[in-house]
Amino acid sequence: MRSELRDKVAELLMEAIQHRERAILLFWLRGYCQVTEGHDSPAVPFSRLAQFVRRRQREIRWCGGSQEGWGRKLVADSGLFRLDDTETVAIAPRYEKELPHICEKAVAYWTLLKTLHRRRYSEELRGVLQRAALLWEHRLFFEFHEILEEVWMEWQGPERRFLQGLIQLGVAFYHIQRNNYRGAMNMFRNGLVKVTPRAPRYCGVELKKFLERIEKCQGLVEDLGPGHSDRFNWSLVPALEVTR
Repeated sequence: MRSELRDKVAELLMEAIQHRERAILLFWLRGYCQVTEGHDSPAVPFSRLAQFVRRRQREIRWCGGSQEGWGRKLVADSGLFRLDDTETVAIAPRYEKELPHICEKAVAYWTLLKTLHRRRYSEELRGVLQRAALLWEHRLFFEFHEILEEVWMEWQGPERRFLQGLIQLGVAFYHIQRNNYRGAMNMFRNGLVKVTPRAPRYCGVELKKFLERIEKCQGLVEDLGPGHSDRFNWSLVPALEVTR
């Protein structure tokens, strides 16, 4: 996925994390993907998409229901779609080739949001880390980096270096997903230097087993070598446990 599109889609998730009602756009996007699946044309009447959403009221009740007018505005304003005068909605032409990747993200984001918004989080740093841990659990490592970087850039306390280290470890796994050996190894090294001194526990994050597994992941990537990160064993990725 191109960086411009990746950032745009990730921004939708960040907004939905902060504002529950905006999660509905991710459901509309997921619905669009399901309605157009297997069809040659990416265009669909808006009325058909709205009907698809209305039939799933129970699934979306937690974020405010279908809200067709609100959904129409979100679709039109998202920058991902075009909604023409004939009331036909389609993915923007410049993103058409990357629709499968967009749909993959839409499914992953919606699954994440259903879990995230069923829980309560404090407004303190520990609450931010708990939300970030859920992104880590879903292997949304770029998005993990996004949610923590926003906090890190403004943070003035002694935890700032630790936050940067966690971000870099997340980016290491993102590079593995992109089969970028050098990027992954650099981020593992940089992240471990900042996080390891805080073991066994810091900011509610359980670090002992976490760091042991991270080092195993680093070793595996090194053994696989450049160009072979696609063979990485994802079962080795440790959970990021943040105590409540």
